Amino acid sequence: MATAVPAAARPPHFAKWLEQRNAPPVDPNAPKAKKSGKQGAASHLPPELQEARERMFAGKSVEYGTLQRLADSGDGVAAFRLAERISAKQKPELATHALHYFTLAVTDNRGYAVRNMLRILEQPDLQLSPSHLAAAEAALTRQAAKGNALAVDGLLGLYTKGHPFGSKPERFEKLLAAGGAASGQIAYGMAITLLSDPDASAEDREKAGRYLAIARDKGSLGMQAAAHNLLAQMQTLQTQPQAEVQQ
Repeated sequence: MATAVPAAARPPHFAKWLEQRNAPPVDPNAPKAKKSGKQGAASHLPPELQEARERMFAGKSVEYGTLQRLADSGDGVAAFRLAERISAKQKPELATHALHYFTLAVTDNRGYAVRNMLRILEQPDLQLSPSHLAAAEAALTRQAAKGNALAVDGLLGLYTKGHPFGSKPERFEKLLAAGGAASGQIAYGMAITLLSDPDASAEDREKAGRYLAIARDKGSLGMQAAAHNLLAQMQTLQTQPQAEVQQ
């Protein structure tokens, strides 16, 4: 005759084991219960926002406040469409607001919003929030790292102007080296500017050499040839012995 195991001496999983042992056998042919709620990217949203998202993708109108809530939840498509609505008002004081939502769209891997971001950032007289500028620069940098040529060229142009992110030479050169044909053209122009300065320092000439190397590798055929010739001339000048002047 089996002796009952005192409750205090039972392991913590004993009750669960006993319940599983006494459970009826599972019929493999029985239909599986359906999970409640919607699955996928919108599954974390409340029902009203899930419905709003469905209306949005169906091309139906979504009320502004609801669209904003959907965008603030991290939905890149909603953020893009909200930013378009804000931009359509053509009010300079709303530029930071529009930039914020275009940035959210890009952060959600909606690379097509890069063009809209650059359109705002390239306007010289706009007053933009520093926090939104920092977020925009970070989003563009991530897109550039993923190979988005428009983000690369846009950042290069903005760094060249020094507005609105400042010049940031280290980031600028890194982007130049990673860019395409536009990078070659920019690099060549920068090199010519440095070499045309009669007071250029040795550091400036070294930087010009780096820019010419990028233009030689990235530029058009004609630019590649021009950069190659200039690099050869610079190399000759560096190795040519200085003639001694007799007094």
